[in-house]
Amino acid sequence: MKKLVLLGILLASNSALAFTGTPRPEWIGKAISTTRLPHAGQPTVYVFAQPDCAACSLQLGALSALQKTNPKLAVTLVTEQNSPALREYLSGFALRSTVYADTAGSSIAALALRSIPAVLYVNSRGTIEGFYEGTLTNAETRSLGTALLAAKPLPRLTVPGGVGSPAAALPGVTWGQSKNHLLIFHSATCHFCTEELPHLLAYARANPNVAVWIVAPNDLDAVKKQFADAPNNLRIVEDAADKDAGTKLFNAYRAEGTPTQILVNGKGNITWRGAGFAVQGANPFEAGKLPLE
Repeated sequence: MKKLVLLGILLASNSALAFTGTPRPEWIGKAISTTRLPHAGQPTVYVFAQPDCAACSLQLGALSALQKTNPKLAVTLVTEQNSPALREYLSGFALRSTVYADTAGSSIAALALRSIPAVLYVNSRGTIEGFYEGTLTNAETRSLGTALLAAKPLPRLTVPGGVGSPAAALPGVTWGQSKNHLLIFHSATCHFCTEELPHLLAYARANPNVAVWIVAPNDLDAVKKQFADAPNNLRIVEDAADKDAGTKLFNAYRAEGTPTQILVNGKGNITWRGAGFAVQGANPFEAGKLPLE
């Protein structure tokens, strides 16, 4: 979990604002048993945290405040080791929690967890109602927790460019023209983009009903050459009136690097998001991996 701490620290500076982390709606409706985490048959908030994560302290503080007014709420702290340092750390919070020491990291692997803190909301039946990586505000923590205890549908938190949020407009593109739009943020000089290229082209040819849009934050002419032989359903995003359109879209979708892949449905909502590329393990173009509508 040490590798997950950095993003948690970075998120701490945004803790007073609305949620800025990563919603994981693909887990909603799934059984908590699939994550390898224990469940005792009551509404439970699982929080992934550890002492050397500044943002984790903010999240535990928010959960402490929630539990103070909702004493029936169960909280399980998931960590890699139940050490004396952890117990000393927890003594600084007015939080009654069960510590689950996942020494093998099984739940982290099952959830494909990338950052901490991370929070899972699970109902009494053991069904996941919400999952977020990043720091929730006090108000968001309370809103989700009180809905969980009342057995009501939990609010869905979204972030710009994140799954569940409206997609930023592309120049000249109408979302309703296709059920599935695949946006690829691509750089001509990016090593992983070059590795991704043949797999992306093969996917576009095999799926002519998917509209593929290449967004280049820089060096548009070089990118055009790379896609010179692309099929008709793959096009480069351009705006004759704005040469910086690619960079603006890169920022609007909160892309942190290239390649970044984003799936948008015909209603203009983001349904899936990926980042990076590896032929083995991180290849979204393998058959059946992209959740097309």
